[in-house]
Amino acid sequence: MSDFRKDFPILEKEVYGKRLVYLDNAATSQKPNSVIDTISDYYSSDNSNIHRGVHYLSEISSEKYEKSREEVSNFIGAGEPGEVTFTAGTTDSINQVACSLKSILKGNEVLVSGVEHHSNIVPWQLAGATLREIPMDEGCNLLPDSIEITDKTKLIAISHASNVLGSVNPIKEVVEIAKEHDIPVLVDAAQSIQHMPIDVQDIGCDFLAASGHKMYAATGVGVLYTSERFGDILPARGGGGMVDRVTLEETTYLKPPLRYEAGTPHIAGAISIAAAIDYMQDIGMDKIREHEHEVYSYARNKLLETDGVTVYGNTKEMCGSISFNLDGIHHYDTGLILDKMGIAVRTGHHCAQPLMRTLGTEGTVRASFALYNTKEDADRLLEGIEKVRMMYA
Repeated sequence: MSDFRKDFPILEKEVYGKRLVYLDNAATSQKPNSVIDTISDYYSSDNSNIHRGVHYLSEISSEKYEKSREEVSNFIGAGEPGEVTFTAGTTDSINQVACSLKSILKGNEVLVSGVEHHSNIVPWQLAGATLREIPMDEGCNLLPDSIEITDKTKLIAISHASNVLGSVNPIKEVVEIAKEHDIPVLVDAAQSIQHMPIDVQDIGCDFLAASGHKMYAATGVGVLYTSERFGDILPARGGGGMVDRVTLEETTYLKPPLRYEAGTPHIAGAISIAAAIDYMQDIGMDKIREHEHEVYSYARNKLLETDGVTVYGNTKEMCGSISFNLDGIHHYDTGLILDKMGIAVRTGHHCAQPLMRTLGTEGTVRASFALYNTKEDADRLLEGIEKVRMMYA
């Protein structure tokens, strides 16, 4: 694979006099020139509110916005564009589902995995649901055969890939079990959609949430796939743009997806997702996955071979993130020293405190990879780790 660093202008930046090695992609990805140009072009050439205007700029903006919806629909294998809603991100997508299903969830239970981000925990609690964890083994492999569904189970909400460990959950197996009991499944794809091909119809899930900024698009925008059978649930937000007829006594709503997009959306952000998809598809998702797997496996194996380093998680399939700690050295101190070497990693609990308690640690160092990372980046990380260890020897 060619070096795609040249497409990402921020990667030319030096940090403390050293070439930036950006390994915080699970938090947010960097943006290629094509995405940056798309956002700039929108604001300089087309900026207007959508759907409700009859003038030229509004029609152009509306066309680009809906074209992006079509691209997202095709990218994730949805049945039709109407099954795709633009949101403020994965967190917002999950909250919207939780709010829309509140009457069903309140007093009942939602099944989750043990590696969930807080965004796939807190919204269900706010909806009044009780959470129950699907068992996993010591390596954090999910155990679908251990799923126990009761008459209180109303939803399974599961991450496709862990933002902490990089573990990939067997979501198709989970969905198959859920279907046997007619239980809907929500998939949090925030940490997978940028790393591998996704087909919601093949997966069979009812909801899928993802963020634009983790897939090389703008911040503050995301997508929510809703299957046809849930296409008429009540909207979680109310306001302009999503109504059919409003009186002081009653309001009726437009058909999906507009009924779920109250107010002025992040138009430039939605259009940037289409640009990001175009960029990834020009490369090829299979090629991206192959390249990332090579770099990821190289880095992970090197870390496993390094004395005094604990690497967390060991599942059948992994991507994106690697979490580790250096023996006797606080994760925060490790991150600070690596930063001074131009290496950007994340430290802390990564919005996954239940998982941290399972792992027996307060936090980890997390290196997370994207399509522009290379084995050279992994080597720089390993060199940085050696320096940290020498400083604390």
